[in-house]
Amino acid sequence: MHRDKERSHLMPAPDFALALRHRAGGTTVLAFAGELDLYRAPEIERALAEAVEPEAARDRHGNHVYLPTFGGHISDPRVRRVVVDLRAVTFLDSSMLALLLAASGRQRARGGELLILVGPQTPTTPFEATGFDRHLTIKRVRDETSQTAA
Repeated sequence: MHRDKERSHLMPAPDFALALRHRAGGTTVLAFAGELDLYRAPEIERALAEAVEPEAARDRHGNHVYLPTFGGHISDPRVRRVVVDLRAVTFLDSSMLALLLAASGRQRARGGELLILVGPQTPTTPFEATGFDRHLTIKRVRDETSQTAA
């Protein structure tokens, strides 16, 4: 076991990872790591659809389905807050900004909230340069190891 820990410490960080957790009380946490760009946009879009609209992101057999960025079904009313954790992100491009803006709009339309967490290493210039920081709820978190605000 000790050997596995050493080996994982020496391995390079993944260029992309995501984790989705549904919490009690109507909060969903979607954590990203690595590079968020046009290449990863379909996966990111599916994850955001699952976070914001859990039932609409599945077909009648329970399989994940692709949802267009704009439009889709009415969200599950139990998901009141979606927290998008970008603290481990090293790069993001305009496609990610567009997906976040669309997901935020869907959440607001149903009376919910989408909160974006950024840390000291998160590239925030794209939010500021485009003015999206004025349209999205972004919270700066100083400590990378602190728990997700939910």
